Amino acid sequence: MPYATLQDLIDRYPERELRHLTDPQAQQLDTERANQAINDATAEIDGYLAVRYLLPLQDAITNLVLIPACLVRAACDIAVYRLQTLRASDDIKDARQRYEDVIKLLKAIASGDVGLAGIALRADVVKNGGDSVSVGMPDFVPSVSNFGRDVR
Repeated sequence: MPYATLQDLIDRYPERELRHLTDPQAQQLDTERANQAINDATAEIDGYLAVRYLLPLQDAITNLVLIPACLVRAACDIAVYRLQTLRASDDIKDARQRYEDVIKLLKAIASGDVGLAGIALRADVVKNGGDSVSVGMPDFVPSVSNFGRDVR
């Protein structure tokens, strides 16, 4: 399930700009290209969130699918950045800055520095007390030492 819709994109960016990004002749908004950019953004966001959260994101109490507003904005910014990368390099500066800001946010969410209130955590994250997890790594538990002055 995408984190944003075409309407979310239109609500955040002038339609004229979106037409220009999706159709070089700026005749009309290429909805297929815009939706593909949104889907690509969703996949990128999922790559960060999967470390910590159950996907699709769901309310921790009701288990209903829930998309936080910050992720709607993040998906829109990443989608526009992806569309910008198809254009001349002088058009990309502002989109690049928004993209970098969103990636910092996603890394902070993945590490646990920023939380998604009310969203269900993965079981292994809950088990570790909400601390960051290393996917695919075994849990190391300190063992009792058999050596030293206090051992009898």
